[in-house]
Amino acid sequence: GLIASPFVKLVLSSGKVGTTAQILGAGFNSTTKVKFNGTSATFTVVSDTYLTAKVPAGATTGAVTVTTSAGTLTSSTTFRVIPKVVSFSPTSGPVGTPVVIKGNSFTGATAVTFGGVKATTYTVDSDTQITATVPTGAKTGKIGVTTPGGTGTSSGVFTVT
Repeated sequence: GLIASPFVKLVLSSGKVGTTAQILGAGFNSTTKVKFNGTSATFTVVSDTYLTAKVPAGATTGAVTVTTSAGTLTSSTTFRVIPKVVSFSPTSGPVGTPVVIKGNSFTGATAVTFGGVKATTYTVDSDTQITATVPTGAKTGKIGVTTPGGTGTSSGVFTVT
């Protein structure tokens, strides 16, 4: 008989929490679990070779695994979970103001920017919150959070006063 490929293929290699990832492979009719770097996701089997899965809250950048009756298949590429900036407060303030940024997929953040200027002081409080201090030279503009998965930018603007 044919041996199923030990890999699954990701149609897109990145996305935010809540987006739907498309996964190609084989033997999906008997799928029991889909995980994003170890975090369980809700999934829909479309056919034996195609399924979709929602990127789960708390997911981090890494391999996607699909567990079927035949075993566990691992993606040949990494799925990057892009951070999302949902809100921040306060929405304005002078240099030195601590700003609480809320969103998701903040774990492992490597940079926080105010109008493109990097904050020198920030703390990742949790996967869904960062506290950052408005840096010297900050410009009025969007707040950005960068992780190994990519960069998320606020829709609103922080006003430097």
